[in-house]
Amino acid sequence: MEKNNISLPPVAALELTYKCNHLCMFCSCPWEDDPSYKVPELSLAEWRLAIDSLLVSGVRSFTLTGGEPLTRPDLREIISYISSKNAKLVMISNGRSLDKDFLSFFARHNASLCISVPGIKSFKDHTGVDNIEHVLSLFEITRSLGINTTANIAVTKKNLPELYENIALPLIHGADYILLNRFLPGGRGLSNTEFLLTLDETNQMLDIAETVLSKANRYGHVGTELPLCAIKRVGEYKHIQVSSRCAAAKGFFIVDPSGYIKVCNHSPAKICHYSEIETLSEKPYWNAFRERTYIPEMCKNCDKIAVCDGGCREAAHVYYGSISDPDPIFDVML
Repeated sequence: MEKNNISLPPVAALELTYKCNHLCMFCSCPWEDDPSYKVPELSLAEWRLAIDSLLVSGVRSFTLTGGEPLTRPDLREIISYISSKNAKLVMISNGRSLDKDFLSFFARHNASLCISVPGIKSFKDHTGVDNIEHVLSLFEITRSLGINTTANIAVTKKNLPELYENIALPLIHGADYILLNRFLPGGRGLSNTEFLLTLDETNQMLDIAETVLSKANRYGHVGTELPLCAIKRVGEYKHIQVSSRCAAAKGFFIVDPSGYIKVCNHSPAKICHYSEIETLSEKPYWNAFRERTYIPEMCKNCDKIAVCDGGCREAAHVYYGSISDPDPIFDVML
């Protein structure tokens, strides 16, 4: 395949399917709020074409997500195809269908894994499935197989009281790294906004993470950017990395289950189909993220504007209506 006349971000997250075997109350997938979003999923042959097109456009790393990627019966074929292209591979899973047989296959492809652990005692409340013991056992298996594995923790008002344990137990069982994602509105989460973190709770999340990770001498990061003005201890965290710049359309982007490109997984905006990838640079929505023309009015005179995007732009879009609106964190005061 000839090289396209466009340079994409190096990381593409492939949302392989709309299907999921959990009912997470914090799920931000746009189709969980708007069923009309769904159109037919790409077939295996179409995903191979999409992967080829992305590779010649500059993509070097693929993250497999969904929905739940293990609900696709052809997942092994997709993994094998990406592996044959010598591209880096990561998979995000809720862990429910993972077993040692699949993980042994996964290990042979030198891929990394990210497993969702949204609570310990509150695991069932968050996911609808009583599965925490199985999920924790997966970290022991991945460690024995040499798979680099991240514990992905969506932090809500409901699981914040047990966050210390929620970080510590995956590490004890064998997780290599911690990814914290503050609960943001979107998808099914729009019906559960009472569980959004306040400013004080967000800082509590960071302090707890730093405490646990420093004691364990391990590391992690917060997956969604935070406004610098919302962080009380800017620059003091040594074990938990906190970003204030949005990487959407710059460091990574999304291909949804039907093959449409989006700036990030929180976004409901389909920009163009992967088969029209050469038109991407003409799309105003894509360029707003590439060129950072989305800065909120409240942030434009801030002396930190060069290093801060004012929080999550797509959370602002979903919650208020525009990517230039304030991050919802400023609305959650109590």
